[in-house]
Order: sequence, then structure tokens, then C-alpha cells
Amino acid sequence: MFHTATHRKFLLDGLEKIKTRGYDGAGLATMAPHQGNMVIVKKSSPDDNVDPIQMVRNSSTPLPGHSIGIAHTRWATVGSITDKNAHPHTDASGKIAVVHNGSIFNKEDLRKELKGLGYKFEGQTDTEVIAKLIGHYHGKGLDIRDATEKAMKRCEGTWGLVVMCSDLPEELVVTSHGSPLYIGRGDGGTFVASSVSAFKGYSRHYIKLEDREVATITVDGRNLDLSKQISPTEEEEQASPAPYPHWYIKEVMEQPQAIGRALGFGGRLSFDTATLGGLDEKYDVLKNIDSISLIGCGSSYNAAIYGTKLMRHSGAFTNVTAMDANSIDDADFRRLGEPKEQGMIVISQSGETRDIIDVVQQANKRSFPVIGVVNTVGSSVANSVSCGTFTFAGEEKAAPSTKSFTNQIVCLALISLWFRQVKAKESGLKLPPQKDSLAEALQRLPITFGMLMRTQSVCKKAAKKLAGKEHCFVLGKGFGEPIALEGALKLKEVGYLHAEGYSGGALKHGPFAMIESDENGKNGATPIIMLVLDDNHAHHMRTACEEYPKLPNCHNIRTLQVKARGAELIIITDNKKLADGLDDDPIVIPSNGPLTALGAIVPLQLIAYELAMLKDNNPDTPRNLLKSFT
Repeated sequence: MFHTATHRKFLLDGLEKIKTRGYDGAGLATMAPHQGNMVIVKKSSPDDNVDPIQMVRNSSTPLPGHSIGIAHTRWATVGSITDKNAHPHTDASGKIAVVHNGSIFNKEDLRKELKGLGYKFEGQTDTEVIAKLIGHYHGKGLDIRDATEKAMKRCEGTWGLVVMCSDLPEELVVTSHGSPLYIGRGDGGTFVASSVSAFKGYSRHYIKLEDREVATITVDGRNLDLSKQISPTEEEEQASPAPYPHWYIKEVMEQPQAIGRALGFGGRLSFDTATLGGLDEKYDVLKNIDSISLIGCGSSYNAAIYGTKLMRHSGAFTNVTAMDANSIDDADFRRLGEPKEQGMIVISQSGETRDIIDVVQQANKRSFPVIGVVNTVGSSVANSVSCGTFTFAGEEKAAPSTKSFTNQIVCLALISLWFRQVKAKESGLKLPPQKDSLAEALQRLPITFGMLMRTQSVCKKAAKKLAGKEHCFVLGKGFGEPIALEGALKLKEVGYLHAEGYSGGALKHGPFAMIESDENGKNGATPIIMLVLDDNHAHHMRTACEEYPKLPNCHNIRTLQVKARGAELIIITDNKKLADGLDDDPIVIPSNGPLTALGAIVPLQLIAYELAMLKDNNPDTPRNLLKSFT
């Protein structure tokens, strides 16, 4: 909202700055103070080659006197991809327009109620329900602020909401719950955004709206509490990935620094002792936990699998399991046992993942202690768990997870060490030395990840082997298995290549049927990326091929099972000798104890990126992919 002619430019530039979140619709609404003549332009397109933001830019023109406005990009999660479902949405009178981030869980109940009162709906979105509900209360005589507050008290879910009303053409009403909103003040006026990066060039300071706060802001910002102003960090303010061409590769390259933040630059880890203030505060509750479940979705679920292996490695729990939040139901909770001895760790980059929020709510009802591993301070998950640790990965602007995945595993490793210390203290026993020290591996991790960034050139060669292929397998065992799963996910998300991750010996249980050679394959030999690490699983990845004793030159080598089938191998290893006879140009990574396999994620991320470049894909905004599913 502004008192200069720059309002339309700010709105459209702001949409450009958040486009990496993914969108298939965009729109804006503007009006002039003292006039109240609202003008709305909104467009949608299911075609990746047609940009809704550019459509809005082309369809809207600067209007004299229009110095107040709101704008939004939409990803179709509720309702189809149509102009009617794009934001902003209006109430029945057309006097109120709203834009909204988040998800209203009881939208259908509210829609049914409003339909019963005679209200008609043009689309299927939850945002239109909010607009009609606010309009209903405003029509009953409440001012726009009170109408907004009453309407949002009826809503269950998350929201970052901005309301514009032609009856009050010099004000906007803003409120948030579980979806951040920031207010900036500058020479050009007062600004509201869901990302601090939108303020660059307009405001040097911002105020973060408190959870469930409802505020009225004016053009001149006279009612803002300037004592709450915060200066944005360089990372928050950054609107371009320069000097890198994409946010994705920038965030891959930032991982050594991100790991340093997760380790508190040494503050969270001293020798073999982990210090986690959030967990320390709940010591008396957490010390009794004997079994623990790690829960996530997508990349966070893959991090959970790695975390279970770390916790078994540390010996801190009798039972450790990884669970996909998408598939958890009441029966799973009933099987977990007594809340006193059962704990949960929920993992979410955004802290707004709907399936994770549901798990936390169910766990809280049953009094299970819940630890959060979250990247976003003030998010719904962060605010509802018993305690937790922030990953401090920094904002991820590319939709695919890279540095946040790595930092989730770093935090799970710290939590594993913390519980190991607690068990030793409570039992009065001295901790036995670990064969492969997790603490030492964590201390080395920023350096090893720095070394891994040098693999980009060989990863580019590997990506060329994948170009033009229809299928790919990624294999790993032990700590390598969840990295294989995550690597396959990256190849799908970024490289648009059908890839499947499996445990090292799993191909013989069916997927062998998909392997083709140069001779019989429509697109040549099937590529297989293998994580052959110099650990106690090395022999499983290289040997034990009893079912193929008659294959010439097999020598009972598992990798030669797939080699004999004509597959094209890409080997990632920390010991080049393990690739002898399999790959003349393996990708060699540093050895780092129980975190060696974690290092393998970097070449997999880089291969996916280089494949995207070969295919002219945008790795920041893969088709049909949203950063956070609420």
C-alpha cells in the first residue's frame, strides 16, 4: 500500500520475487484513496510456457490515483486452474477483496453455511469462503477490522491474509496464523508481504505480524509500532541468486555454511557433547523416552530414515522407526504404547505441512512428547511441539529441498547425541567410545561438504549419461539407502527423469525386468547410480550374486548383476578401488564415518541440476511442484 505511483510496480515486482514458490495463477486489485473504485485483474494458466504474472502485467495498466493495492500468486491446491479461482477474491458486494496464503480446513462447513444464507460462489477456493464470510459480518454492521477478526475466529487452519475494502480506501487489514506476514515502512509508503525479499528497494526495516494478530495499517503507517522494527538479513533481502543462474544451485553450494549454522558454529557441539537448549528445557519429560518415531513427508521423510539409522548407531533407544506422515492413522498411535516412554520427532522445512500438523495434533491429544526439527521460526509446527531444534538452513527459494534436507540430518544427529548423553547420565554408566564417532563426523562435515562442491564437473559428465533416458535406478545400502531415495527424488523433481531409489540388493526382487542393454533398449542401456561406500555394506554392493553363477566374469559381484544385464553404471564412492572394473570415471567423495553417505547427496543434487540444464528445465520451479503443501 503506497502514496506514490510505484504501487503497481511494487506489486508486480513482488510477485516476481516469490515466483519460485510455484504458481499457476496471479492477480492484483487496486483502488484510489477517497474514491473506493476497486479494479481487479487476475489470470491463470495450466501451461508452463504461459506466465500468469506476465499475463496480469500485460492486462493491467497504471491507473491515475490508484495508490492502494494487493496482489498474489496462487498454486491450485483447492479448486481448478481458472481465472475465477485466482486471487484476489471478493465478497458478495464486491466491496471487499482479499488475498490469502495458507489453507482453511473447515472451508466446506463454512461454505455450506454461507450457501444456506443465500451466498453464491464463483469458484471452489477456501479464500473465496473467507471473503464471503468477512463480507457477511461487515454487512451485519461490523467495521472491516472487526468483521475480519470475527471471520477468522470461525476458521480452522493457517492464513496470511490481507483485506482491502472500498468503504475504507486508505487502510488495509492484515492478520496471520501459521503463515507469516511482514509490514515494511519506507519513503514510498507502507508495504505488506509474505517474504522480506519483496521489500528490497522500498523499505530497510520491517515488522513481523504476531501470530493471530489482526492489525489495520494506513498509507502513512502512523499506527505502526516502530519499536518492533527489524532490519532484514542479507539473505532475507536477496532477490536474485546472482552470481549463480538459479536458486537451486546457489542453495546446493551454500550447504557448507548452512551446516555451520546448524552446528551453531560449534555452540551446539563440543567434543562429543551436544547442547540443545530446547531439549534441555524438557529434560525431565524426554529422559524417559525409550522408543522414538521419526516422521516426515517427501525429503523430510528421507531425512527421517537417515535419522533412524543414526539413532540406532548411537544406541540411545530400544526402538526407532521412521514413518511417512501421509500414511499415519489412529491405529498407528494405538500401537505406539505409553506416552511416557514413546516420543516423536516431526520434521518439516516449512513447519506448515498439513500432514505433519495433523500428526502433532494427534500426538498432543494423547500426551506424546513431540520434538520438532523445523527450519521456519514461528511456524505452526514450531509453535505446537513440546520442544525442538531449528535447522537454521536459511530460506530455500527453490522448490526442491537441498540445504534444508542436509541440515535436518545434521539436527537429527545432534538429537541422537543428546539422547545418548541423557541415557548415560540416567543410568550412571560411562559412555563407551563409538567405533565411528558421530560427533567427530559432524565436526568435519562443513569441510567435507566444501570439498564435495568440486565434483560438479564429473557430475556434469554423469548427467550426460542420463540425458534421453526414460528410467534410472539409484541404489544404496545402510546409510546409503535414504540418500539413494532422496537422490532419486531429485532426479524426478529437477531432471524430470523417472528414477527409483532402492536398497542395494533389491533390484533382483522385480525391478531387474526394467533393465535394458544398448542392444535391446529403446533408449540405450538403463542407467544405474550406485552408492558403493567403504563401510560394512561394501561387500553387499560388490558381492553375493549366487543367483547368477553362470554369468561369465561375474565373480559373484552384485554390481556385475546389473552390469551383466547391460546397465550403464555411475558409481559414487569414497574409495576409488571399489569402482574398479565398474566405472572408469567414478564420483569420489570424502570418507566421514556415519555421515559419509550424507556427502553423496551433493553429487546427486548436482547430477539432477546438470540434467535439468541439458533439458532446459527450470530447477527453481519444477512443474506441478509446490514448496510446502498445506
